[in-house]
Amino acid sequence: MTLSQLVTLQTVSSVKSFRRAAETLHLTQPAVSKQIRALELELGERLFERGRTARLTAAGRMLLRHAEHLSQILRIAKDEIADLRELRRGHLSIGASHSIATHVLPDLIETYRLRYPQVTLSVEAGWSPQILSHVVSHDLDLGLVVLVTPKPNDTSQLTSTALATTEIVFVASPKEPLLKKREVTFEEFRRVPLILNQDGCLYRHFLEGCFAERGLAINIAVEVIGLELQKKLTQLGLGVALLPKPFVAKELKEKSLKTFAVKGLQLRSYSCLVCRRDKYIHGAMRGFLQLLQEVFPKEKLTFPGM
Repeated sequence: MTLSQLVTLQTVSSVKSFRRAAETLHLTQPAVSKQIRALELELGERLFERGRTARLTAAGRMLLRHAEHLSQILRIAKDEIADLRELRRGHLSIGASHSIATHVLPDLIETYRLRYPQVTLSVEAGWSPQILSHVVSHDLDLGLVVLVTPKPNDTSQLTSTALATTEIVFVASPKEPLLKKREVTFEEFRRVPLILNQDGCLYRHFLEGCFAERGLAINIAVEVIGLELQKKLTQLGLGVALLPKPFVAKELKEKSLKTFAVKGLQLRSYSCLVCRRDKYIHGAMRGFLQLLQEVFPKEKLTFPGM
């Protein structure tokens, strides 16, 4: 039993003629008769009383009810899919690194919601490795993450685009004795207490790698979650931190923080959009990617299905 056979059944029942049904369906009359006969053979029951008009038998009326129900289901499915395509409904799940979730994502979500108020959003904030893992596992449609390279380490399953590049700087309170020099050696730097995010932060991972390469233990004074708290504690003189330069621009201008360089250590971060290579780009995703393209016009967003 096929959908086309059921459509033919409905049409013959409606026009009460095999010939007129053929004209309506743009088929030959033998083709219409063949489809009805195939249904009758499969069910073992006659579906129409043949004569000057085609009238349904009891079995035919029963099958017609189910055919009409299936047609209704198909119409609903088509309407719902059209709604998804035209963003009258849908769902989008986004993961973002803590800093992006705090400082970038709110404006994006506000604009997206104004454009597509019927689309529901799920937003997860976390460390970049966690977000990447959830994109790979299909738990998130896409991720906005901060990386220390333009591409994630595992590019076999993920595709990414660097949306912005940021200089990362060492900052300290102006009272920090270390700031008597514009550049310090790593030997001098190793003695300074550090204020770092908890394990999972890529800036911390970068510094731990630098210390490990030299066979040294990292000197962590305070562990926190969030750049804002890092900045506040650094201003209080409790240690030094590694932070995005734009994030501390105001404090640097007001001289409540100062930057310094560590010889041999330089870091840039990349705000990246990531998605699975095999991800189907559904309507809700497409709308968000179009918004990102407007916000970051210099970057060409190329993803599967776009």
